Amino acid sequence: MPAPKHIAIIMDGNGRWAKTHGHHRFFGHVRGARVAKSIIEASAEKGLKYLTLFAFSTENWLRPNEEVHLLMRLLFSRLKREGTNLVKNNIRFRCIGDLNRLPAFVREVVLETLAKTRHCTGMTLVFALSYGGRQEITWAVREIAHLVKAGEISPEEIDDQVLS
Repeated sequence: MPAPKHIAIIMDGNGRWAKTHGHHRFFGHVRGARVAKSIIEASAEKGLKYLTLFAFSTENWLRPNEEVHLLMRLLFSRLKREGTNLVKNNIRFRCIGDLNRLPAFVREVVLETLAKTRHCTGMTLVFALSYGGRQEITWAVREIAHLVKAGEISPEEIDDQVLS
C-alpha cells in the first residue's frame, strides 16, 4: 500500500479530554497544540506532502468569549514561536477559512507566517481556521453564480467537476 500524500486531522476533544482528567479546558488546548507540533515534525520527517489541521471551526466562535480569546492567544503565540522552525524544516504554511473573522493580531501573525514560509518546498502545512461546511458551500455557490453570470459556464455545465 503506498504512503498517503495528504493527511487531514480534525483537532477536536482537547477541552473534553482536559475536563475528564480534572484540568481546565484550556490545558487541553495547550496539550493539543504540543501534540500538533509533534505531528507536524513527524509528518515532515516522513516525507508527507500535505498535512491539514482543522484547528478552529466557525462553530468554535459560539464558545464562551474567554475561551475563544484564550484560543486566539494560543494560536498567536504558537505561530509566532514556530514560524522560524517551519522555515528551518522547509515547511510551507498555508491557511484556509474566513481569515477576516480572526482578530487583527492573529491575522497579522498568520500573514507573517505565510510570507516567511512561501519559499519553502517541503511539506505544506494547511491550517483551517474559522472554517465551516456551510460557509464553504456558500462560497462555492457564489463562485459558480459569478461564472454563470459572466457567461463563462452555463447552468447545464455545472457538474461534479465544477463543484470540486
